[in-house]
Amino acid sequence: MANPASIPNPFETRRTGSPAASQPGPRSATGSARSARVLLDEQLAPLRIPALVLGALLICLGVAALLPLRGWLHDYGAELVIAAYLQYMAIATTLEVWGLRMTGKGPRRR
Repeated sequence: MANPASIPNPFETRRTGSPAASQPGPRSATGSARSARVLLDEQLAPLRIPALVLGALLICLGVAALLPLRGWLHDYGAELVIAAYLQYMAIATTLEVWGLRMTGKGPRRR
């Protein structure tokens, strides 16, 4: 996969022959971590709408699964069914919250 021009290449060498990552830069470590987070958010921004739709669908299916839950509790045991249901709902909620947070950030302009 090719690196876009906005992402620094750590293997790129400067005039001294040492890797660019080992050269001290004008930015601090927190500044570079923050800019890396912004770049990652920009790359993942197109996934915010599918995450919202999929998260809402998974939550609705989880609520609909409450109807046969009593039968599953009887057939498979309470501990297994409750653990699986809570994990499923946690993943669905996390996906929905991530999509909402990405939507709240909005598009970035350069």
